[in-house]
Amino acid sequence: MNYILALFFLFFLVGCNNPVQEEQIPGEQTKLQLSFQNNSIHQLSNLTVSGKLIGTLQSGSSSSYLGFENITFDTGLPDENASAEVDGKILNNFHRGYWCGTEKITIDSGKYLIGVEVIDTVLFLSCKNAPTIFDP
Repeated sequence: MNYILALFFLFFLVGCNNPVQEEQIPGEQTKLQLSFQNNSIHQLSNLTVSGKLIGTLQSGSSSSYLGFENITFDTGLPDENASAEVDGKILNNFHRGYWCGTEKITIDSGKYLIGVEVIDTVLFLSCKNAPTIFDP
């Protein structure tokens, strides 16, 4: 009987989870990991991509990798809404200038570094290792 109680107690201890140990770093729970790198000469305040607040990025700095459910690319360029405050003005990339959408692809896994640049008064997102519809 003592062995059964000891075994039951052991199973109980092993089965209990400590919520503090289960805490994950943002982004670890999704298969898609994105980091954002400020390639402009400006500070990007309140950078938001696809509705997710990335934060403030100094010129030349990168965010940590963050989890996203999915991201859309068009002809190798990230096709997501982005905005940031630069020198007191809100800039966005809503007018991305795509003339056709024949190479749109949505992905839900992988690890990508997304570059953010300021060209005139528009944010421009890029990705060196972006997937395309022609990837095998």
